[in-house]
Amino acid sequence: MNEDLLKDLDKNENGSFEIKGENGKAILTVYKPGKSGKVITRQEVFQRLKLFGIETYERGVVEAIIANADGKPHEISSWKKGEAIDSKLEIEISEDKFSASITISPSMHGGKNLTKENVLDLLSANGIKFGINENLISDLIEKGKFFLKTIIAVGTKPTPPQNSFIKLNFESSNKPTLIEDVEGKVDFKEINMIKNVKQESLIAEKIDSKPGSKGKNIFGDLIDPDEPKEIEWKLGENVFLDDEKRKLFSKIAGRPVVERDTTIKVDEVCYLENVDYSTGNVDFPGTIIVEGTVADNFTLRTKGSLIIKKSVGRVFLFAEKDIVLSGGVMGRNGGVIESLQDVYAKFVEQGNIKAGKSIFIEEASMHSDLVAGESITIKGGRGELIGGEAIAGKKISVSKLGAIVETKTNLVVGLPPEILQELRKMKAEIISFEEILKKAEGTIAKLTDPRKELNKDEKEMLKRLYEVQKKYKSLLENSNTQYETIVNSYESDGEAYVEIEKSIFPKVTINFGRGKIYLSELKAFHSTCYIANNLDGIPSRSKGMKKGERKN
Repeated sequence: MNEDLLKDLDKNENGSFEIKGENGKAILTVYKPGKSGKVITRQEVFQRLKLFGIETYERGVVEAIIANADGKPHEISSWKKGEAIDSKLEIEISEDKFSASITISPSMHGGKNLTKENVLDLLSANGIKFGINENLISDLIEKGKFFLKTIIAVGTKPTPPQNSFIKLNFESSNKPTLIEDVEGKVDFKEINMIKNVKQESLIAEKIDSKPGSKGKNIFGDLIDPDEPKEIEWKLGENVFLDDEKRKLFSKIAGRPVVERDTTIKVDEVCYLENVDYSTGNVDFPGTIIVEGTVADNFTLRTKGSLIIKKSVGRVFLFAEKDIVLSGGVMGRNGGVIESLQDVYAKFVEQGNIKAGKSIFIEEASMHSDLVAGESITIKGGRGELIGGEAIAGKKISVSKLGAIVETKTNLVVGLPPEILQELRKMKAEIISFEEILKKAEGTIAKLTDPRKELNKDEKEMLKRLYEVQKKYKSLLENSNTQYETIVNSYESDGEAYVEIEKSIFPKVTINFGRGKIYLSELKAFHSTCYIANNLDGIPSRSKGMKKGERKN
């Protein structure tokens, strides 16, 4: 038992110290902690010395005693118990000189107490003369608030300047305004994506900066504000400045755009009747507008927006801005339509659409793959989402979900598409490894049948099969570990939800991540409802939520 105690002390004993008075002297002894124990800090010792009124010691000497913690007594100061000690004041000034704090220690053994006038005199002696809170000083003294560090002087900091900025005279996002009617429906014919300007139109102007005002620190010194920052124009193609470099105009009739690096330009607009063998594939830096059709297997690529007024089929469309498909998509399980911003379509059937932000469909999406970084909205006409898979980072909003014939329809919300794609890839690897391992172990079982005698080739085969078994067990274990790590460490967006305006049918699956899956009921449900994780984190259906309300 004693040995256990000693071992415990050697490991866990905390450091300690004592202050004794001997022959009018203050004696300090500091003991080391065990291997895992807590060390004595300088603050602990200095606070105790302050409480005892011991102030004439050398700080460096005491710090060395604390650091060495040799368990031996050290004389650090004279200490005559019972001798009158006056109240003391410590003043601390902030590094920026805009505030000062005081700490008052009490008198001892009949010593003199500080008065408000004493404190003000000491502050003045230290040069502090602005922003002093005299009422607070009175309160500290009258109520005996000792050893309490308190801010009692505060300067006035300079008012920051207003930096110059660029005021745009056009909608910089180039996003369509989706206006709902009284029934909450959106007319996609009114999205008006082309926001053109005329030649020599004023598209932006620079607003001047404004200086800040001076401040004053606790010493009464005036402090100048920072200088305002002047913004510089970043000009792209087809724009020009006036002589004073304050106003920006368009050189051409076109579409004004602000790039991600704040460069302002005006895109040329390329008008095409059709895209086929007469034009070939199209790669254009500005906005592309196709009045007619795009033939199957042709590619349109643009750094601007893409507007196609008739239906498209198996086509390959890529735009850094928005894509508008006024006539819809008949993809026949081929082609790719991808925008780094938003995609707008009248309808989509057997299509593959990806949007960096959102997808808006008026009539219906049928047996299609939709992937949106933020949201998918299918409203305005029939508003149906039937079959296929829809993935959105935040929300999916439809009029009808699934079909009366119970078409299998899969949704994923709150899960970033790139994570889902990586999990799918890993799951495919796991299945492949499991199949190989199963085949190898089945063959091993046959070859190791005690009733069977192996020939030379079969023995060599068995040796190789054991190597395969070892390899794929390791691969499978590693892949499963990685897969579980990603699944268990990722939490879907708590605000993610699915909104159904009219009906949800059977055979609909909604995945909220981390195994949180909602399965639609055996019978159709006809009413406005929301599906989201409830307060217990379980996917559930609720009715009558208001727009903008947190979906619980």
